[in-house]
This record gives sequence, C-alpha cells and structure tokens, in this order.
Amino acid sequence: MRMNHTRWAASAAVAATAVSLAACSGGTPAAEPEEEGPVTIEVWGWNAETGEQIAEAFNAAQDEVKVEYVLQASNVATQTNFRNVFEAGEEVPCLVPGIVPLTTLVVNGWAQDITDVVTPSESLYHEGALAAAQIDGRYYGLPSGSDGQFLIYNTKTFEKAGLEVPTTWEEYVETGRELKKDGVDIANLAGEDPSTLINLAQQAGAEWFAIDGDQWVVNFLDEGTLKAADVMQQLVDDDLVSNETYQDKPALYAYFDSGNMASTTTQWWSLTGYQTDMKKSAGDWAATAIPQFEGAAEPVTPGRAAPAFVPVGCEHPEAVMKYTDWQTTAEGIEAGRNPETGAIAFPNQIADPSEYAADVVPEGFFTDDAAAVDAIVEAQEHVIGKFETGPNFDAWFPELQDQWGKAVAGEQTFEDALANVQDFVAKDLDAKGISYTLGS
Repeated sequence: MRMNHTRWAASAAVAATAVSLAACSGGTPAAEPEEEGPVTIEVWGWNAETGEQIAEAFNAAQDEVKVEYVLQASNVATQTNFRNVFEAGEEVPCLVPGIVPLTTLVVNGWAQDITDVVTPSESLYHEGALAAAQIDGRYYGLPSGSDGQFLIYNTKTFEKAGLEVPTTWEEYVETGRELKKDGVDIANLAGEDPSTLINLAQQAGAEWFAIDGDQWVVNFLDEGTLKAADVMQQLVDDDLVSNETYQDKPALYAYFDSGNMASTTTQWWSLTGYQTDMKKSAGDWAATAIPQFEGAAEPVTPGRAAPAFVPVGCEHPEAVMKYTDWQTTAEGIEAGRNPETGAIAFPNQIADPSEYAADVVPEGFFTDDAAAVDAIVEAQEHVIGKFETGPNFDAWFPELQDQWGKAVAGEQTFEDALANVQDFVAKDLDAKGISYTLGS
C-alpha cells in the first residue's frame, strides 16, 4: 500500500551538504497497518517491449509482492509526469527509472535513502553498479549497470593503412595522424555531444564534483580532465576527426559505413543499429578494449548510469528491492527476452554477465563474434560506474555542450572551454546559495 507523501523542501544551501542529503531524503512516513495479501507497488518505465512481461513473470514467480507496471511514453514524459504527481502531493510510484542524475534526484528531494534495503543484496551486483547508486557512501538509487565502453574499428581501413590498433590514447592520436595521410579520420566528434570528453575524463580519474563535509568541491580542470582535453585538442588541431552530427542519423551512418572513419567508441546497445544501418561495411568491424592512458595502474572503462530510484513517499522500498533482486536471477533475466526479436537486455548490473554477452552481438557485423563478446565482457569488468555531476547538472550540462561545440569547431581550446564551464558552475552555485570551493 502507498500513501500520499509530504512535499519535501530545503534551501539550496542545505541541499548542497552531505549531511543534509542524508537527513532530508532518508526518512519515509510512518507505515499504515499492513493489509493481508501481497504488497502492491507501482512501477514506472518506458520499456514498451518487455516491461509488462517482466512484471507479470515476477508476479507469477512469488506471492509476496505484486508489481503494477505503468508504461510511460519516454524519459522526458516520465520526468514531467513524476514532477506533476510529486508537486501535487499525489501518490507516487514506488520505482521510477533514472530520469535525471542521482544527485539531482536527491537535491530535488525525490529519492529516499534506501541503504538499509540495498546493503544486504550487494553481492548480487557489480561494483560499478553499486557505485553508480551511491552518494557519499549512502544508497539513494538502486544498483544500476553502467554500459562499459569499448572500441570498434574497421579492419579493412586499418589493413589498407598497414597500422596496428592503438592500445593507449597517446597511440590513438599518432595512429590518427598516420590515417590522415590517406584521408581517413580516426573518429567522429559531433559538435553537440561532449560525451567523449566526459568519458575520457572519467577514465583518467577526473572528479568534477566531490562532497567535502558541508560543501561541494568543483574542479573541471583537474589532472585527469586536462589529460582528456589534451587528447581532444590534438585530434582537433591536426584535423584527425570528422564532425558529423547525431541529429542526422542517415548521414552519420553513411559516413561510418564509408570506410573513411576508422574507429569509434561504443556500447553494446549501439551494435544492433550499426548492423541495421551499416550494410556496406558489415563484416569488416572488430571490437577490442578501449585505449587506456599511458601509465595507468590498471585498465579502467568509462561508463556511467542514472540509476532508478525509490521516491520519497513510497512505503515499501523492501518490496522494490525484492523486485530488483529478482531481475538478477536467470529467471528474471530471461523474462526480459523480446518475444519478437529474441533479443535479451544485457544484464550489466550483475557481478558476472559474461554468459549473456553473446546474445547482444549482432550476426554478421563483426569479423570475430567471440572477440566481440570478450571486448564487451572486459569492458563491464572494468567499468567505473560513478561520476558525480553535482547539485546543478541541469544548469551546467547545456553550457558544456555549448563550450564543447566551440572547441570542436576550433574557436577556443578545450581547456578554455572547461574553464568557462567551471566559471558558469561557480556563478550558478553562488546564485543558488550553494556552498562550494574550487579545486586546484
């Protein structure tokens, strides 16, 4: 049974502290007397293919919890609908997918502290999935798998140039210079998408936001970020990349398919699209581990997640955890198989997803399917999962997009772009009354 929640409110200054995060989002209203029969929880999601069948399979598998699955139109629609019910003081669902970064959920007062129900289940999940669900050592999200990045490359393009596939980012730049002699780009950097910079910064150990006692530490210019920025700068300065936009998918895939782009970083869920839209080069691609930075102590793979959460006002986080844990079982994973395509979602949240990796490798796209499976599994073994986005992600991310676009176009350096974003963040936090210091 669910009950109306009380509208949570806190000043921006208080919301910035680790103490207030725990204090303001941890509690739930006193439970009403237990009713006979299974606990009913409302679960929201936008999985039109298998969301309902997963819920039905779970309901059939046990009699303690009943899931009512409510299909949402999209991520954006879910955000709007959730904000409306929350602000209206209506009954909230008990499980909502990751509609915004975790810190934003907590600062908004939406996500409750579920540490007590997650901790007993930690052994079921990958370390990266656990890390993605935490703020300052407390669980405000459910363990959520982060898709580990790996590299795919056009084998014919590399063979024609007589080049080996680079294993470090430093080698990657040098390889790009050699490929450019034949008019081939090493990669594509879309002017509207700064995810490559974020991924490399995360991989290099950057920490743009950190919690230090009662304030945030903001640093878009730390050593790891500047390493990533240097790689981007060399690629752009030496004209080693293209700038095809993701907003024109046919043109983008035609370019990928042409043989004039040698490689791209990707995740498992992109592979089916490549198979569908890159007919000319199908069978020419190979997958391997993402390059590392020289001197890295151990391989690390970029990957982040916006975890699902239990809203403040839901009385039964333990029932949500039972449903979430069940989805790590063989029965729960199988329940997510698409009845039309036969595809299964890669269970990247579990400790060892290796036995399911072959299911997500599309037939006929790679030169070696077994090697592609190995690349996907290796990426998940080393995925980081956590990258803190601070209390004002919705404000600063569009600014990063703008500054990134100018850097990709050669109008400013990437370091200048990052400095401008940090200045924007500082001014925005000042305006919101949120306490912070700038890292050095």
